[in-house]
Amino acid sequence: MSGKKPRRSKSLTFGVLLILLAGIWCIFKLSSGGGAHISGATNEERVQYIEMFGWDAAPVPSSVEEVRIPSRFDEAYTQYNALQKEQGFDLMKYRACFAKKYTYEISNFDGADPVVPICANLLVVDGEIIGADISSSEANGLVTVLAKK
Repeated sequence: MSGKKPRRSKSLTFGVLLILLAGIWCIFKLSSGGGAHISGATNEERVQYIEMFGWDAAPVPSSVEEVRIPSRFDEAYTQYNALQKEQGFDLMKYRACFAKKYTYEISNFDGADPVVPICANLLVVDGEIIGADISSSEANGLVTVLAKK
């Protein structure tokens, strides 16, 4: 009979360990923003996402560039990430990652200067939109959330 106790003890320890690991995995998935993913893999998906907020976007991006999200956020990037958090994004998860930045001109921004275009910018990693903003290209210009206020 003494031979069964160590075996039962090992099985119990293994079972507890599995439950503990499953609990840690669930906590990690919940805290890492396992919420809705916004697909931006295609041009149609990106334009549709912008237009969902009431903007009239150009049918193709005016520019596409690869950007690197810094590993350390300075004050400007911390403020920019605060703007992203207002929209449910958080660039902290993507520090030191490369993203594609798609820029689409917006034609229905109230009070826009016709000389300085207003653009919607989308940051995309692995086909998923991870950040968005509306901005102008002028120095110290407008930078705001994609959702109309």
